Amino acid sequence: MKHKIYPVKKGDTLQNIAEKFQISVTVIREYHNLYCELTDLLVGTEKIPNHVKKILLPAEQLTEKEKLIITNHFSFAEESEYKVEIKNVLLVNDEPISENETENTWKISENNLCAHVDITNKKIRKSTAQIRALIEIINKINESTNHLELALNKDGTIQEVVNKQEIWKKWEEIKFQDIKLIELQDDFVKIIIEQYDQVFKNITKAINMNMLYQIVFCPRSDLRYPVLYPQILKKNVSVNSQIFPQINIQFDWSYTSKENNEYLEFSLFAAVPATELQHFNELYKKEYADRLQSKFMPAFKIESQYFFHKKTEKFVKAILYVKEQMSEKLKYVAQYKITGLFDEEPEENNPSTEENNDNAPNVTPKPFISKFLLD
Repeated sequence: MKHKIYPVKKGDTLQNIAEKFQISVTVIREYHNLYCELTDLLVGTEKIPNHVKKILLPAEQLTEKEKLIITNHFSFAEESEYKVEIKNVLLVNDEPISENETENTWKISENNLCAHVDITNKKIRKSTAQIRALIEIINKINESTNHLELALNKDGTIQEVVNKQEIWKKWEEIKFQDIKLIELQDDFVKIIIEQYDQVFKNITKAINMNMLYQIVFCPRSDLRYPVLYPQILKKNVSVNSQIFPQINIQFDWSYTSKENNEYLEFSLFAAVPATELQHFNELYKKEYADRLQSKFMPAFKIESQYFFHKKTEKFVKAILYVKEQMSEKLKYVAQYKITGLFDEEPEENNPSTEENNDNAPNVTPKPFISKFLLD
C-alpha cells in the first residue's frame, strides 16, 4: 500500500497536520491506525505520542473500502429534542407587509437511514394582524405532519416520507372537522384547501422542496474537516420560492469547516446568480413591476453555521439565513435557529449562534413566519 509519509516535527499535533493537508483529524487517525505498526497506534487525542516519528497519510483519494472504514457519522442525538425558531419578513417597497415569528419543538430519532419526527409545542410569537387568521388556518393544516416517518438517503437528506397514508388520513380529519365551516364561508379558504389536497397527495415532494426540511436534513455524510477553502457539498438542490411558491429555486450547497475544543463547525452556504433566476422574470413583471417601478434584479443567498459534537458527531445547533430577492423593492429574508435541548451539552466553548453581521445577508432579519407549507 502506497502512503504519504509525514515526518513528525517538534510541536506537531494531529490538528495542525490536518489543517496542513486539508483532511480531518478523524481520517488521519483512522487511516494511520489501519496501516501502522501496533506500537504506533494513535489514541483518541490530538497529541502525538513521543515515540511516533511518522504519520501515514493517504497518498491519493481513499478507496471505497477505506471510505467504509473511515467515515463520519454526523447524525441527530438519539431521542433528541430541538427547539426550532423561525423569523422572516416579506419586504415590499422597503416596508414589511408581513412579519411573524414562530417556535416549536422537534423530537427526532434517527437510526439506520430512518428518522422519526414529532413536532410539538407550537407557538406563534409574533404575526402580522392582517394575516393572523390565515396563519392559524395554515397551522391547523400543518398538524397533519406533526408526526413524520422518513427514509433517508445515505447523505442524510430525505428520500421519502414513509407514513403517507397516516398523514392523508389526518389531513382528511382536519379538513372536515376543523376547517370545513370556514371553507363554506370563504372561497379563498376553499382554494387553499384544494391546493393542500394536491400537496398531501405528493407529500414527499412537498417536504423535499421545503426550506426548513432542507435545513434540518442537510447533506451530512460527505462533510469533512477541516476544510479551509469552499468545497461543493451537494449540487442541484431545489426548494420552493417564498415570494412565488409555485416556482422553484435550484442551488448548490458549498461549505467550509473547522474544529474547536468541543465542536465541529460547518459553514454551509449557497448563492444563485441572477442568470439562473430568469424564470421569475415574466411573473415578476406581471404582478409587481408596474406597481413597484423597480427593475427585475433577482438574487438568492443562504449562509449558515452548523455545530456537531466533536466526540459523538451528534448535531448540536445551527443558525441559517436566507435572502430571496426579485428586485430592490421586493425581498424576503428569513432566519432559522435550531437548538438542541440536551442535559449533557458541554458548558465550555459553547458555540454562539447569535446573529452576526459577518455571517448574515446584508439585510437585518425581522420576524415573519412563511404562510407556505410546513415552515
